[in-house]
Amino acid sequence: MISPRFACVVAADLDDGIGKDNDLPWPRLPTDLRTFKRITSAAAPGRTNALVMGRLTWESIPPALRPLPGRRNVVVSRGLAALPDGVWLARSLDAALAQCAADPTIERVFVIGGGQIYAQAFAHPGCDEIVLTRLQARFACDTFIPPVPAGFARVEVLAAEVREAGITYAIERWRRGDA
Repeated sequence: MISPRFACVVAADLDDGIGKDNDLPWPRLPTDLRTFKRITSAAAPGRTNALVMGRLTWESIPPALRPLPGRRNVVVSRGLAALPDGVWLARSLDAALAQCAADPTIERVFVIGGGQIYAQAFAHPGCDEIVLTRLQARFACDTFIPPVPAGFARVEVLAAEVREAGITYAIERWRRGDA
């Protein structure tokens, strides 16, 4: 089977830190959150996008906000037994991608965390795009992403020099050279 194509969407500090104690180590950044929602929600009429995430990422979303609306939420976990109606459970990243590929209503797949899932996704041949919010600061993190892999190139800056909550950041789109 041909590996389904997907994108990763992630915010990271200068040391590739993405989290601390299963939360963001920086304040909420409204422009970044709006960009995340816009990118992951945009789909043709009658279709939807899928958000693939690990269990800890799922649990880090405030209960009142999950599942993230307007998108198929897919949680990768070897231990969870059940999730709310409409949320898919997969035992591996490949199983999540296969579930999404088997549903003709899924237009795009986005991996949204956490650290273990990003590490697998960045190395996966199906990962053809990374939307990276790069914070120009360092935070005390306990969860990290690997560096953007060789073979990816920055192709677009979606937002440059944004400053919110005392943090400067840029939102960049990276693509695999053979994508």
